[in-house]
Amino acid sequence: MIISYYRKPNGLWDEITDFKNNLRPTHITTAKVILDFRDKKIVKNGLNPEATFDDMLEFYKRLMGDQLTPHLPQESP
Repeated sequence: MIISYYRKPNGLWDEITDFKNNLRPTHITTAKVILDFRDKKIVKNGLNPEATFDDMLEFYKRLMGDQLTPHLPQESP
């Protein structure tokens, strides 16, 4: 999950969330947060460097709700 923030001309911020299987160098340089769902790790965290993967995942679950559910890895029984 790749999250980037952009400042709009009116001064407000816009959040762009994207889901990719592979990272490109531009993702790493422009994104504020990158979460690797496959390995359950943080690739980049410019919002809260002390937060764990689980902390950030819970934050975005609360923020995005059901929009995030289809992208989460399925738990094995």
